[in-house]
Amino acid sequence: MEQVTLSYFRGRGRAETTRWMLAANEIRFSNVPIESPQALADLRATAKLPFDQMPLLEIDGLCLSQSSAMVRYLARRGGFYGSTDADALWCDMIAAATDDFSETAKQAAFQATPEAARSTLQARFDKFGPCFETRLQSEGGCYCVGGQLTFADIVLAEALTEYLQWIPELLKQTPLLAQLQARVVAHAGIASYLESPQRYPIGDDDYVVRLAQVLQRALPAHMPDANRFVPG
Repeated sequence: MEQVTLSYFRGRGRAETTRWMLAANEIRFSNVPIESPQALADLRATAKLPFDQMPLLEIDGLCLSQSSAMVRYLARRGGFYGSTDADALWCDMIAAATDDFSETAKQAAFQATPEAARSTLQARFDKFGPCFETRLQSEGGCYCVGGQLTFADIVLAEALTEYLQWIPELLKQTPLLAQLQARVVAHAGIASYLESPQRYPIGDDDYVVRLAQVLQRALPAHMPDANRFVPG
């Protein structure tokens, strides 16, 4: 059996939605954490990264780059792209909106305080949440597209799960979103992943430091010795 691997920093970040999609397909995979500048240089030297960016998903004899491309490849592979061209279009539109929505959650660990992170997350949810809720209502309440589970539901539920870890009461006024998130995390493959050691904890200061160290870039300005990893 082929060994499926996902190379990325030791954390959720931009690889997490791919992990959820692998789990939805019930594809066994291994995380390959890149934990030093040399490890990143070695990976780049393999020529497996066409744009010199992680994550890297190795599957089906392919080296996949760019998270959105990985998600769509896995959606097509697993039949999570709807039943019609119109369904596929809606999947793409919802996923694109979710990319904008989820970016705030990816950046939360980089905020100066948890209070600042929660404030930014709440403001972003106030913009996008009602739109997602309305879409669910128009589709009968269960799923975003075509009355069936698609990758649009999975990427949205993954983003909502990140938000909920910062603001547990977030979905009290959007019951359809709350039900969708619960429905997706109960999917057998996804539930198994979320309970496994492969699921990294939510990003924190240690994650932010590790990322800066590997990339040899500055830390957020509020952290001490912010330029400690920047080459002299």
